[in-house]
Amino acid sequence: MKRKILTAVLSAAFVFAWAQETSVPEIIENVLPRQTETETEKTEVSPELQDSALFSETSAPEIFSSETEVSSEEPETFDALSGSQPSGISEAVKFKYKKEKIFPAESRPKKHESSGTYLDRSDEYKKKCDDILKYGLEGQITDLIDELSKNQDNRFVNDIYDLFQETKSVAVKEKVIEYFTKLKDPCLAYFAVEVINDPYDTKKSIVEKCFKYVSEADIKDANPGLVDLVDKEDEAYFTGALSALGEIGGAEEALFLSDYLDRDDLNVSQRQSLMRVLGRIKAVETWDKISEIAMDENENAFVRMYAAEAIGAMEKPESEKILADLFESSDPNIRTYVIKGISYFNTDKSDELILQALRDSQYKVRLEAVSAVEKKRLKAAVPYLIFRCKDKDEQKQVKEKCYSVIADLNTSEGNDYLISVLKDKKIGDATKAKVSAALLEYNHAGTKEVIELARSTLNNDVQKNLRYALGKEFAKYDRSEFAEICAEYIASSDVATQGTGLDIWAKGRYMSARAAVEEIAKDAEEPSDSENDAEKPKGYQFGAKKKNANAKKAKRILDQS
Repeated sequence: MKRKILTAVLSAAFVFAWAQETSVPEIIENVLPRQTETETEKTEVSPELQDSALFSETSAPEIFSSETEVSSEEPETFDALSGSQPSGISEAVKFKYKKEKIFPAESRPKKHESSGTYLDRSDEYKKKCDDILKYGLEGQITDLIDELSKNQDNRFVNDIYDLFQETKSVAVKEKVIEYFTKLKDPCLAYFAVEVINDPYDTKKSIVEKCFKYVSEADIKDANPGLVDLVDKEDEAYFTGALSALGEIGGAEEALFLSDYLDRDDLNVSQRQSLMRVLGRIKAVETWDKISEIAMDENENAFVRMYAAEAIGAMEKPESEKILADLFESSDPNIRTYVIKGISYFNTDKSDELILQALRDSQYKVRLEAVSAVEKKRLKAAVPYLIFRCKDKDEQKQVKEKCYSVIADLNTSEGNDYLISVLKDKKIGDATKAKVSAALLEYNHAGTKEVIELARSTLNNDVQKNLRYALGKEFAKYDRSEFAEICAEYIASSDVATQGTGLDIWAKGRYMSARAAVEEIAKDAEEPSDSENDAEKPKGYQFGAKKKNANAKKAKRILDQS
């Protein structure tokens, strides 16, 4: 009897255990998190968590293993600069710009040396400037700042800075911002960044000046504020902020703008502007996206052409083949910007493409190719440039650019050609003036021939325009070889020619011609009338001495020296 009871109990227990076997896994699954196929991925990330907030340590979700132990491994984060993503993170996750708005420290102007040729060094002039900056009217102050900037007279930078801190005049503030923009001095960085971070209570003209200022003075602290303005798409500030980012933005700003390109609400003009800016930043982190845009035939042509230049500027070897393929485009704008892009490469393949572009059917492509030759110092292109100059059907812009580049490259073949132009009587004076300007600018060859050409015009009024043009070129440089031709210009009876000679002397201060300048200046000091008209010697007219029209100019030049 006991044996039967024991058998029944064991059977019942077996049946109960068999029944439980099928339900235990289900219960466990309801209690423990599901495991993925791989051991390293402990859990799936919900779409709501696949947000940029996921990539900061403070917002990363806690993940527990099936053994309910806290994982000791740090959560993987998105590498903003490499563009790589951790496994398990959706590819749709976008780059999140994380830089916070900041304010640079306030500072005073740097020391700036004044030009050695600023006009007035007297104590009287200095006091006049001091008084105007302290007590002058708005117009007087802005005119003075313009004058100081033009003359590179930087003695008053601290006074101008102090004026900026106290003035309420918008015109004066704008003029001071322009002044320090030209100097590239970061002393106004705090003000400019403060305005860019919150521009809405500031006059728009000042905001625009601040965009230009941070670009020229390289104030990178302005980047977060610029990104914010672009992101808000405020038409009043979008273009200015975007342009500034193109000058001072870095890799993170480029990644932000690269993602910004994917927005559906951008118009074509905005996409073009974005692409141009990305090209200026030259962030290789955006290369994949921009190269795809460059090759996309369904994309706007202007966006594509800026993309072509951008991938060239990044100088990745992979860009070279893409650009070579794009040069086969029927759109001359795209071919032009391909040349802009390929000019960043120093390879035989890039050189060959530029030489091909010098023979392109569209003059804009040829013009860009000449610029590329100049940039790359491609002396092998000189015969092509000479051919372009000789081609009677070539555009004027292309020819004039060729003259300059040939002179710059300084090859014997090129120099001989340019000098031959000066001697060819069949070639017009306008062309000779351009060639002379190029030769004098680079000063490798042809100076003697240009001087001889100028001398030949001094007694030939038919060539007055060429005479004046060459004189203006001489007046740009302080070169001892110009002393003799300077004296010949000053000795001319033609008022304009003599005045040009004084300009040449003002630059070079040639001692051999100083006496002639002093003689002209005497007329500015002598009285203009006389009591006894009948006794006036030759040179007087209607009772008054005929003054040299250049007398005051000569005196002013002497006073400045």
